[in-house]
Amino acid sequence: MNRPSLHSQPTRLHPTLKRVAQRFCLIGLFSLTCFIPVIAQDPATPAPRTTSCSKKNKSFNETISCLKDFYDKITGRPLHLVHGSVVPGSGLTGGIGYTYKSNTENWRKQLVTSARVSVKKYWEFDANLRLSHNENKFTDNDVTGPSGNLKLNLYGLVRDAPRMDFFGLGPESEKQDRTVFHYREAVIGLDASKPFRRWLDLGGAVEGIWPDIVTIKNPTINSTERVFNEASAPGITTQPGFLHLVAFAGLHSPGQPESRHINYRFFYHAYQDLTAGRYSFRRFDADLSNKFPFAKNELRVRGRLSFTETSSGQRAPFYLMETLGGSNIRSEDTLRGFSDYRFRDRDYALLQIEYLRELYGPIDLITFYDAGKVAASVSRFSEGRLRQTYGVGIVVVPRRADNILFRFYVALGSGEGSHTFFGGGVTGRGDRLVR
Repeated sequence: MNRPSLHSQPTRLHPTLKRVAQRFCLIGLFSLTCFIPVIAQDPATPAPRTTSCSKKNKSFNETISCLKDFYDKITGRPLHLVHGSVVPGSGLTGGIGYTYKSNTENWRKQLVTSARVSVKKYWEFDANLRLSHNENKFTDNDVTGPSGNLKLNLYGLVRDAPRMDFFGLGPESEKQDRTVFHYREAVIGLDASKPFRRWLDLGGAVEGIWPDIVTIKNPTINSTERVFNEASAPGITTQPGFLHLVAFAGLHSPGQPESRHINYRFFYHAYQDLTAGRYSFRRFDADLSNKFPFAKNELRVRGRLSFTETSSGQRAPFYLMETLGGSNIRSEDTLRGFSDYRFRDRDYALLQIEYLRELYGPIDLITFYDAGKVAASVSRFSEGRLRQTYGVGIVVVPRRADNILFRFYVALGSGEGSHTFFGGGVTGRGDRLVR
């Protein structure tokens, strides 16, 4: 691959505005954390558990149950420990969280805040106020899950990732062209969703996003801003603030989210560049999940698509593009045989097939196959190779629940060596629509 020539880089626009915006986010998050307990009432107390943990000779299932009870105790109290990476590659991460709950006749309120830092100096502060309106328009005895409830999330986060990989754009980027960039962002947002039928959810979100690529001054590091330029990595020289608007539709079979055999989610994003005037774009995302349980086993088939469009004179910044390889920035598995963020471009398509077989109690054997590709546009999907990986591993906690407590796998087939993952599952930050 011929590396792009290094052009002179223009001065960044509005650095003072970015610092002010990020400080505003921090102040807003702190205010949210402090203010909500004042208006909340009667913090919820976890219900006592009845276990056999005091027995000397416990069965394997009882041991696992006791370990889960211990996990729930240290993570389920109002003030508790938190885990889960800031972004993939951040290393061992931990911190402190605070949860406050309050219920009234018509509203359920929950404030969740966390501050976490990793051994590699990645950090994040996150706050989320969740409001659920009790409005059952379906039958009172409906066993298919929550019905008729309006759900609101008011949230904010600030995170800092000193090293994120960038290999260049397109399906034929080379592993040896790996560079790193220091990415920091602040976000304040509000999302809303509501079931209109047992099989249909509608909603949307609005966010303010303030990204920043911090210059890496160490000359021994192969930094992205030294190797790539604005033509090969749009947005590398200037990171404006964005207004992010989202429309959402969900089609699913009845039931709780983790038990739905069909769960299709569609998003339409509009990113409006607020300062530079060059990086506005629109994106359509589809996430199509299917589960086929039989006996104690389960087959999962998931397809994901993403298509980006821009008006004349506009470009999508590389740091807001979706990625394939390892896990994406939301810690979702993609092409598991490759490194995190290995492929990046405006569009992508991904197919994942998983077979989960119960080994013992909550431990499942997982075998999987991934196939995917990125492209600069829909018309160019024929260019480059379709990437395929496969592997085997184990997951802990019932397979019928999506938020797995622990996962370990070895993935092959990339042609770039094996890729091993060992760590926690996708714990997420609640059920926000886009974060």
